[in-house]
Formats: sequence, C-alpha cells, structure tokens
Amino acid sequence: MKQTIQGILNSLRTFIVEHRYEETPILTAYVDVDSTDQDNRRERPAWLIELKNEAKRLEEKHGPDAIVGRLAKRTWADTEEKIMSHLQQSKPQGRSLVIFTDHEDFLTVDLPVNMPTKLFYGAPQLKPLLFALDSHKKYMVALFSEEETKILEVFLTAPLDEVRVQTGAAGGTSLRPGSRTSRTQASDRRDLDSERRVVKEAAEEINDYFLADSEIEHIVFGGNLKLAHAVKNALHATVYASVVTIEPIAFESSNNEIAEAVKKIADQQELAHDLALVNELVSRRHACGTAVLETQGVMLALEQGQASKVVISVPIDTDKFDQILVKSLLNNCEIEFLHGEAAQRLNEFGGVAAQLYYSGR
Repeated sequence: MKQTIQGILNSLRTFIVEHRYEETPILTAYVDVDSTDQDNRRERPAWLIELKNEAKRLEEKHGPDAIVGRLAKRTWADTEEKIMSHLQQSKPQGRSLVIFTDHEDFLTVDLPVNMPTKLFYGAPQLKPLLFALDSHKKYMVALFSEEETKILEVFLTAPLDEVRVQTGAAGGTSLRPGSRTSRTQASDRRDLDSERRVVKEAAEEINDYFLADSEIEHIVFGGNLKLAHAVKNALHATVYASVVTIEPIAFESSNNEIAEAVKKIADQQELAHDLALVNELVSRRHACGTAVLETQGVMLALEQGQASKVVISVPIDTDKFDQILVKSLLNNCEIEFLHGEAAQRLNEFGGVAAQLYYSGR
C-alpha cells in the first residue's frame, strides 16, 4: 500500500475530529473499482451503476431532506454527483476505495482488497476499512546462500486468500573467498573472519531494511540454515524479535513456492497469536482486572481513557461496534480483529474486549 497504515489512521482521526460527525453526519462510500473486473472496464462501469443504486437506497431510507451540509444544505443528487466527480479526479490505485465526506471535504483511501460498493450516512463506517487494513499483511523473507542474501517482500491478503511476492533487495558476498584445496591455520582464520564479517553485514542490511519499513510485520529466514541462525543472532533486538521462524526454504525456490511456505507460516502464526490474546484477556479480567469484556465494559473503558487495545471478533454482523471503533480510533487505541477459533472464543463474551492501562477495580 502506498499509504502507510499509521498514516491512514492519523488522517482519519484528524478528519473525524475536525468534522464533528455528531453535528454534521459523515457520508462513507466504499466503491469496488477493481480494474481487473471486466464489468468495471465497460463504458458504463459496474461500480457506477452500483453507486447510483446505493444513493437511491439511502434516499429512500433517510428521506430527500436528510442531508445536512456543513456550509449549506445538500440533496442526494448533489452528493451523488460530487462523489462521481471526486472518483474521476482521484484516479484510484487499489481494488477498491473508501471516501469519507461531509459534502465539502473529502478523505480518500485506496484499499488492497475488494469491498462491496455501499454508502453509509451518519457515523463514519470504519469496520470495512479497518478490516481491510488488518487483512493485508506484509512479511519480509531473507534467504541465505554462501554467495548472497536475497530479500523478498510477501504480501498476504486474507479475504481473497491471495499471496504476492516481489523482490525487495539482493546483494552478494562470498563466504569462502579462496578456492585452494590446501588449507592452513591462517587461511582458516581468514575464512572465519570473512564469515563473521559477511554475517555482520547481512544482519546490518536486514536491520536497515526492516526498520525502514513500518508495514513489515514479521520476518522469515531460509536458505542456508547455519547462516540464517548466525545472522539472526547478530540482529538488532527489535528485528530479532520479529523473526518468527527459520525454515528450510531452498534459496532457489520459485516465488510460488516461497508464497505457499509463507502463507502456511502466517496462518499458524495468526492462529497462535489470536488464541493467546483472547486467553490473556480473559485471564487479565479475572486475575487483575486489567481487561474488560463485552460492549458495556469496553465503552466505559474508552470513555474513561483506560483502554489501550480493543479486540473484536470477525465477521462483524451488526452495527453495534460502530461507536466502539470510532472512539477507539479517536483515543489512539490499538485495534485488533480475531478470526476463526479465537473469534468463537471471544464471541462467548460478546465479541469484544479491551486491554486496560491499569485495573478498573
């Protein structure tokens, strides 16, 4: 994604604060503009028809006089025309996009996943956006051989079950600079010094690469396993903690093979993380009171500024968490979504929980 996730959240937070949605309702438009869809390549694209149908649905639901503009009263026709014009000017880069507008100002975010075209009016609708950002994960893969280090970026998109691999960087330094068969203690020492130097340089390269990209969540090492372990042990502490596994992925593996291996690792990593998180929240609630469960407790924690992290199970079938998501964003809380088995566990407690800065007891 060209826009960083933190940058998106910061922009959205500023937009919501400045535009006071309680006084001037926000129109939220999710539009599926995927150019790979044949129906979107027509002279009259599918997203245009869907958007017009959505505008008609909202007008029937809220009435023709429901729109309150910040500077002047607007009609649904005005709103539809303004969104169309904005879409044509913004030149979407993702598979879909979301627009937040008070009918004067616009905030537009390109999304890497397909979202059904839909309009909302009132509180900003954050669920699809936050879920899309949560579903798009970036892994860094470093494969080692005796000649070079190969760095790749692997993008995982959960709803589509897609994986994309692209080359991040590559470099090469020989670990065995000599080709002589005759060995001496001096040459062995030189080779050992050379190997240490190459490990140090590879670790520095990976440190710089990871720390310069806030979107990378985890690192996977592969290739020469001895080198991989040596480089891992030479990493900066923050980078070291992000290495989730060292796998026997051959240096010569194709992108498809690497993608398949990383997806399997990511699925296992997510399941373990989600289960550990929900179990920790339940334990914190009972043991020391530094977590709350269910909607009422989470809302109270947000209103009192106690919540540091809000956790919600997906899929979200209702609008009951809209205000929780808006308040979480405004309070700069971390937001996580739980999937599968962990989501089912959290659903036993209302599908939402919050981790607190301190005990609410």
